Parts: sequence; structure tokens; C-alpha cells
Amino acid sequence: MKAGLFIATAALYAIACILYLFRLTRGSEKAPRLPGTAFVAALGAHLAFLLLETPSPGELPLADMAQILSVSSFGIGIAFLLASYRMNVTILGAFVAPLSLMLFLASGLGSSFAPVPPPVQSVMLTLHIAANVMGLVSFALAFVAGAAYLVQERLLRRRQLTGAFQRLPSLGVLDTIGLRSVLVGFPLLTFGMVTGTFWLLRSGGAQFYVSQALGLVAWAIFAGVIVLRVAAGWQGRKAAVGTMLGFLFTLLVLAGYALRAAGGNV
Repeated sequence: MKAGLFIATAALYAIACILYLFRLTRGSEKAPRLPGTAFVAALGAHLAFLLLETPSPGELPLADMAQILSVSSFGIGIAFLLASYRMNVTILGAFVAPLSLMLFLASGLGSSFAPVPPPVQSVMLTLHIAANVMGLVSFALAFVAGAAYLVQERLLRRRQLTGAFQRLPSLGVLDTIGLRSVLVGFPLLTFGMVTGTFWLLRSGGAQFYVSQALGLVAWAIFAGVIVLRVAAGWQGRKAAVGTMLGFLFTLLVLAGYALRAAGGNV
């Protein structure tokens, strides 16, 4: 049942991707709600899949990389729906759906990820992981807004804004989404780094991994984006590029932890 639900969820995400991308590139007005309906169906199937993975009594949640990737994928979709409820940004599903699908498929490699050993599981570790996952979700939304900003700006410069691209949110709205998402994600990332350091010291760990260095780089990039936005008036293209770069480093951190869980030394 679990395998079948995984395949069904992935298929629904893929269908949503195709429908969103078709609407974005072709500008079809037929069944405008169909992509969103497919995406909501994918999230519903994903939620059912997550419920099947509910931790047993005494087991901490988010205790392995497969769960972290799956919850991150689901969280990005929920964050997008909330943003769509507050603003008219449903067309951004063309950017969100592929990202959710990518992380969900990555969670399918769970058989190669070793779970966190029980001796090192703790509430502090769960808080660390939860904060990082929520930060990742916020940064993912900022990344999507930044990507859409760059696409729309380029089309405007070339005067090629046609079809459904005309329904992309305005550059000002996209910039606002990017800023708010980074302002939400940065404290979460900071909290995750602090709790992670505290847990590492408390558990007696002293080894420094590449993924930790990448985490510091991601934190520095987002801190720089915020400071430059406030002090130097950064906005638009520069802010979008900086935000996207920071998110890519957070993905590298996630990849590093996945490789380490799979038996690497990253």
C-alpha cells in the first residue's frame, strides 16, 4: 500500500507540473483551475503517505532523511497554497510543483538513508531539524518568487511577455514575497544552527562536516541579502539572485546530510 501511494503521489505531482507548465507557456484559458486541482490532489495523497509514516510510540519525528525530504516537499506545497490564498499567485505553481516533486522523489531513496541512531536522538535534535525544515520551506518560496522575477523581468526587457506569462504576479509582488519569505526563514535557519551546535556539543561530537560549512555559507548569504536590502536598498534582480543562491546552498546542505546518512562522510 505504501509503495502504491508513493507512486500515486509522484504521478499526481507530475501531472500538476505538466498542467501548470502548459498553462504558463501556452496561456490556455480552458479549465484554469485544473492545475491547482491536480496539485491539491497530490498534496492530499502526500498527506496520506505521511500519515502512514507516523512515528511509533517513543520514536522521535523526523528521525531519518527520507522523512525530512518528504515533509519538506509537503511543506513547500502548503506554503504555496497559503501564499495563493493571500495573493493572486496561483500561476507560480509552475515553479513550485517541480520543486515539490523533486524533493518527494528524493525521499523515495529512503532505503539508502540510515535512520538517526537512538542514542543520539533527542528533543533538541528534533527542534534543530524542524527549524531547518521550516526555514527550507520559506527559502523555497523565496526561490520560486526570485525565479519568477527573473523570468518576467527578462521577458519584459525583450517585450515578449505574452500568453499566460502576462498573468505572472507583478515584479513588485514577487519582490515582496521574496523579502517576506527570507525574513521568515532566516530566524528559523539561525535557530536551527544554534540548536544544531548545542546538540553537537552536548552529544560529544567534534567532527566538522562539509555540509556544516555549506550551512554557514547559506546563512551568510541570506544575512547579506537582508543587510543589503536594508542598508543598500537592494531589491529586484540583485535580491532575487542572492536569494536563489542562498537557497541552492541550503539544498547542498540537504544533499550533504543525505549523502552522510547514506554512508558518506560529507
